[in-house]
Amino acid sequence: MLFLAFAGGALVGGAAALLLAPRSGAETRRRISGAAHDTKEAATRMPQAIREATSAAQAAFVAALKESEGEDATA
Repeated sequence: MLFLAFAGGALVGGAAALLLAPRSGAETRRRISGAAHDTKEAATRMPQAIREATSAAQAAFVAALKESEGEDATA
């Protein structure tokens, strides 16, 4: 919950800094558009990263389980 509050505050602060910075309107719109594009790119990569992390965690769990079963059989 604390992390969400921190992230929300960071987003609001970043937006305020962009909007209140002494730049032309065209420059501000270009920067906002670039930030939106970067965020969209990161969001499209996220599901693949989650699948890869899940697969790696599953493989590690299976390996640990097999190792644990091997130790139980020798004990």
